[in-house]
Amino acid sequence: MFIINFNFVKPIEEVNRFTEAHRSYISKQYRTGKFIIGGPKSPRNGGIVIANCESEEEVYRILDKDPLIQKEVAEYSIIEFTPVMSTTGLDHYHK
Repeated sequence: MFIINFNFVKPIEEVNRFTEAHRSYISKQYRTGKFIIGGPKSPRNGGIVIANCESEEEVYRILDKDPLIQKEVAEYSIIEFTPVMSTTGLDHYHK
């Protein structure tokens, strides 16, 4: 599993121009189960996504098609982790 940390590198006005396209693109990842939960950070200088991908390479392939990344208004970092505990209902994600 992966934590994706988006950081905006352009002014929020420029980010906002691509937010709808970004949300449309990543909504597909939620429907396929690749992304589990996510949203904007507070203050709104980026966002966080928890991803259930098979590999870091798969995460890169998904993110490289994200409009925020393609338009160079955001960058991201990835942290891999192994879930061992969760709230009831999410235990199927444990390794």
